[in-house]
Formats: sequence, C-alpha cells, structure tokens
Amino acid sequence: MKIALLLPRSVIYPSMSFDIVDGLKSSLKKMGQDEKHEILTASIGVGSNNKEIYSCSEQLLLNNVDIIIAYINPEAAEYIQPLFESSGKLLIVLDSGYHFQNFEKKISNVNFISLQGSLCSRVIVNKAIEDGQNDFAITCSFYDAGYRPSYSFATAIEDKGARISYNHVTALQKSDFNLGPLEEFLENNNDTSILASFCGDMAEDFFKGSAKLKNIASCKTYGSGFTAEELWMGKIPYPGYDWSCAIPWSTNINSEENEVFKTALNGIKEQKANVFSLLGWEAALFIINSNGQTLDNITIDSPRGKVYMNPNTGFSEAPIYYATVTKNEETGNCILTDIIEVTNLEEERNRLHYHILALQNTTTNSWFNSYACLDS
Repeated sequence: MKIALLLPRSVIYPSMSFDIVDGLKSSLKKMGQDEKHEILTASIGVGSNNKEIYSCSEQLLLNNVDIIIAYINPEAAEYIQPLFESSGKLLIVLDSGYHFQNFEKKISNVNFISLQGSLCSRVIVNKAIEDGQNDFAITCSFYDAGYRPSYSFATAIEDKGARISYNHVTALQKSDFNLGPLEEFLENNNDTSILASFCGDMAEDFFKGSAKLKNIASCKTYGSGFTAEELWMGKIPYPGYDWSCAIPWSTNINSEENEVFKTALNGIKEQKANVFSLLGWEAALFIINSNGQTLDNITIDSPRGKVYMNPNTGFSEAPIYYATVTKNEETGNCILTDIIEVTNLEEERNRLHYHILALQNTTTNSWFNSYACLDS
C-alpha cells in the first residue's frame, strides 16, 4: 500500500512534520507492517492554501497513492474531498480540534483523527465550575483568538449559567505583549478566575509575565489543551502557582500502550513522543485495523486510551484528561501531574456539536493556517 503524508511547517513546533512521520513509521514497525507500505511525503506550507493542497493531493492520487494523511483543517479537507470521492481513495485528517467544520454530517472518504482541542476547552470550564468558580476572565494570544477555544470557553460558560466578566487578547507583536489590562481588571475583581489559551512561545510569554504580577499569579487559572502542551511546558519556568488544564494526552498517562509508544519514539530522539507523533501513531493503527477501507466504527488501543471513529461525524472520539501544572523540582520548569480521565463526555460532545452547528451560516472569521503552523 502506498501512503502519502501532506506535512506543514511551524516555527513553534519545528519538528512537527518529522514527528508525524516518525509516529506513523514507528507504529507500522511495531505491528510488523513497515515493509508492506511505501511512505511518501509532500510539503503544504502552513496549511493555509486550499488550492495548493488540492493540487498536491491530485498529483499524489494520480500517482496511485492509496491513502493520504494530512495535517490540515476541516475547511481544507472539505475543499479537497471531491478528489477522494471521485477516486475512491481515503483521506485521513490529523486535526488539532481548534477549527470548526462547515459541514453538518460526515463527508465521504474522509476521517479525522482529532486532538479535540475545543472539547478540552469545554471540559476545563466544567472543572472550574466544579471547583466553585462562576465568574471568568478569558485571556488568549492574538494568534489563539483567531481559532475557536475562546468561543468554546464562552459557550460552555453560557451552558453552565456562569458569566464572563472580562475578555483580554494580547498584541500580535511580542514587543507589545502586555498583561497590564488583565492585571488591572483583577485588582478590583478578585473573585474572577482566568481561562487561558496560548500556544508555544506565546504560552511562555504569558506564564513568565504572570509570574511578575500579583493579581494574575494569585488568581485561579485554567488552561486549554495546547496551553499545557508538554514540549513547551517543559521549557517554561514555573510561574510560582499551580494551574489546571484539560489535555488530550500526556507522557504521564499510566498504560501499557503509552509505555510502548514512549519507548519507541523516545528511542529515536528525546521528546519525540508528543502529540504530533501520537497522531501519526494512531493513523497507522487505524489504517492497519481497517485493511485500507473505511475507518468508520473502528476502535483502536492508543497511548491515550481507546479511540473510536464515529461513523456519523467522521471524527475520532478519545478520552480527555484533567491535569495539574506544577513545578518540576529537578528543572525548575513546569510539569503535568495528577492526570485523571474525565468522565461523562457524551453530553459535552453533544453540546460542542450543537454550538458548532450554531456558528454555521453566520459571518465569522478564522485564521486559514492549520493550528500551531506558522512561518517566522
């Protein structure tokens, strides 16, 4: 079988493409399937040009590729979907979960393996409310503000009858980064909790900045999935306070599948086991379990738990975990601890789907590039 990968680039995660490929190859090797598949790769920039992605996919399919795996957003997937329907081939989308699709029902010949970013944003609101918080300030980077975590925060807050008292977005330029307005608001609103969405070096800016500000540092803080992404958390100095997050996966999940995954990937290079190699690893598991046909209704045993491909939506459904970000005493930086699987996700999936549909056919803006994919 001939498998092609459409791979983006990112200055935030420069190893992203390599990690996806290594995850796929390592998973195939673990299953004894590596010799049976030819792997091709192609670059798609930051995943923002649908015409370029279409042309690249068309050429690969004309060269008899059986399956294309692409780290792209749902809008790009919908744009190129007719190619796969007409050729009878399969597109597997590796999805951050920070974009929303514009289609209501499953589109044919396409499946999404998702990190469930928006679902993480919803369930961390639930955690905050369970902790007794009901008044929130939402803060995010200029970059994250162009995606859907803040919308997911807001709709979850609305669903639970809580309220948003303040919205804060940091500047585009790092030189203009300023948490002062948020700090000033919290000075007179000390019962407010923070919901944060930052990515990579922007998360580093936020936590380094918050460590110097009394009101933010003393505030209960809850973060989205990528805010707590472990590659960056391990680089960020502990800000002097613990905070809570909801995540799709962690190196600290205690399972045999996770240990196998970490051993295989970290044997290639330190920190090679991450969310991007996880997506490649899962793609191989789905492909082998499907015998090259549809992925619908398949369940795999993943490093993050059992992952099910919903035949009605075409999106994978996987566990989500609560975690606490605290101090790594060995490095002085951040580390994720107290990993606990979230229960009763079905209602949250349904409410998320409801709010995705509610946004369709309305005038909204979003960045075109795949989440976390940026040029310098």
